[in-house]
Amino acid sequence: MSRAHQRRPRTVLVGLLALVVTLSIGGCSSDQAGETKKSERLPDVTLASLTGGKSLELSTVRGPMVINLWASWCTPCRKELPQYQAFAEQNAGKVDVLGIDFQETRPAAARQLARETGVQYPLFADPDGDLRAIGLPKVILVDPQGRVAHEEYVEITSVAQLERLVETHLKVAS
Repeated sequence: MSRAHQRRPRTVLVGLLALVVTLSIGGCSSDQAGETKKSERLPDVTLASLTGGKSLELSTVRGPMVINLWASWCTPCRKELPQYQAFAEQNAGKVDVLGIDFQETRPAAARQLARETGVQYPLFADPDGDLRAIGLPKVILVDPQGRVAHEEYVEITSVAQLERLVETHLKVAS
């Protein structure tokens, strides 16, 4: 076997490894992670309540609203839920908060986590991944016309961080 043939599998392996490292370091593309087009709307899907209430036709949602995509198996999501709850309490009547349990394999664990973290805002389930997120956690900001004003893959670590996003993209001051 020639040296060129011996190096090819190693070259392919090194190339694949470089691709994986680049994707993991680079994260999402700017189209997915940053601001979205102002005309974009939420998908026309019906989400069941995670807690047993009425279903939600997502395309009918109007803001100003903060949507948190999360799952019980997502460590950053687990840590940020109390920040969303505190924001919801502090901004009641100004900005609504909605949680969507994304591609959850254990809905009972999600309900338990919501109880443990004191989440009181409405929670819905997207077990089939209709929102097409490529990772978690994710925040989506919806304007009063029902358009997606901003979406980002980010862990919310403080109420102030969430307030800045809302002020910047929804023009609602806390």
